[in-house]
Amino acid sequence: MEKDEFTHPYLGLTKKERKEMLEYLGLTSADELFSDIPIRSEFHMEEQPLSEQELFFEFYELSKRNWNYLEHPLFAGGGAHAHYVPAVVQKIIERGEFLTSYTPYQPEITQGMLQALFEYQSMVCELTALDVANASHYTYGSSLGEAAHMAHRINSKNKVVVCGAVNPERLEVLRAYAFGKKLAVVQTRYDEQKGSLDFDALQSAVDDETCMVYVESPNYFGVVEPNLEEVAEIAHKKGALFCVGFDMISLALFKPPGEVGADIAVGEGVGFPISYGGPSLGVFATRKQYVRSMPGRVVGATLDKRGKRGFVITLQTREQHIRREKATSNITTNSAILALANAVYLALLGKSGLKKLAERILSNTHYTQSRLAELKGVTSPLFKGYCYQDFVARIQASEQALEKSFEKHGIIAPTRLKQLDSWLFGVSELTTKAHVDLLVVSIKEALEKNEV
Repeated sequence: MEKDEFTHPYLGLTKKERKEMLEYLGLTSADELFSDIPIRSEFHMEEQPLSEQELFFEFYELSKRNWNYLEHPLFAGGGAHAHYVPAVVQKIIERGEFLTSYTPYQPEITQGMLQALFEYQSMVCELTALDVANASHYTYGSSLGEAAHMAHRINSKNKVVVCGAVNPERLEVLRAYAFGKKLAVVQTRYDEQKGSLDFDALQSAVDDETCMVYVESPNYFGVVEPNLEEVAEIAHKKGALFCVGFDMISLALFKPPGEVGADIAVGEGVGFPISYGGPSLGVFATRKQYVRSMPGRVVGATLDKRGKRGFVITLQTREQHIRREKATSNITTNSAILALANAVYLALLGKSGLKKLAERILSNTHYTQSRLAELKGVTSPLFKGYCYQDFVARIQASEQALEKSFEKHGIIAPTRLKQLDSWLFGVSELTTKAHVDLLVVSIKEALEKNEV
């Protein structure tokens, strides 16, 4: 095939093929396909479209208007947290056998990806202290939604109790999942002094119709929930499953879900950039007795006919092509490339490295809290509960003054909590003393303007 036969840099149709297609349709040109579109519509540009080079630089100029955490201190809490990802993670997941790997239905040609997913599952099980993990979901929120469906399948009950302060966006995803199954989602209040869940409210909400009790720890306010064993006991007494939402890095410091009585654990993966909030990775683990009700595929190790170790999809009951309407979920191709990144990231850190990272984040959290507490007119933290990575502070300055000051000093602002008249701060290992110094200066200026 001659090179000059191609008419587009990305589409492989030749002039001959285009001509044959037009003749078949009874047309003389492609323009006739759009003849019924008004000439002044958006599809007809008076100016010629930009070249690839011109378009690149146009988008580059637009991108400079964005603020990113490499150039600006990031203190936004309650969502995606920025972590340093070693360059080797990206290098490995860019390898052709991983980057282009689709759902690995044919184990004889996808051993590399299957082994990587098996290692990912093994690491998740070790971190959560649970028996089995699937090969991941799309997001933390979708993992939570699937957990509610799974609990409903197991005990046929129709109510999900959400304890205390949970991420509101995640809660919206849960409600969306619950809608289709006609599950009631009830959120209990939190302790206004500690920021943790209110046990009296929890006990009142959990009844014989409850299929699942859900708690996040650390919760939306960054408070590490104490006494999770008691929550498990309350749930199990009523025949409900207990689900814990976790931060993966924090598991190096705090009790894992399996040790506090959780039946299901859901969370968000690590090892990839936050990228404006996505793509993300939903982590899911459970106990062995529930494995056949668990959504998503499970990769297992086996032996081939020669006795050599190999990897296969052990369970794929979620698959529509296997069980149709009886499938345990409707997940198709998910974020498996991010599960690989997660596995590589954890392997690079190792057990001691993960613990050091968690300790650094914890140290930065309490350092930032204490620095803000030194300012007159600031209550930091607002809640008495023990915080990790996020915390709430109340600042006696107007929202407008604070936002202007944050912008002036190039700070990606904390999250505004209007109902509490407070701000939700988030930190990570990337937070430095210089960042906190700048934050203190910006808040000081806003406080001074408020006094004037």
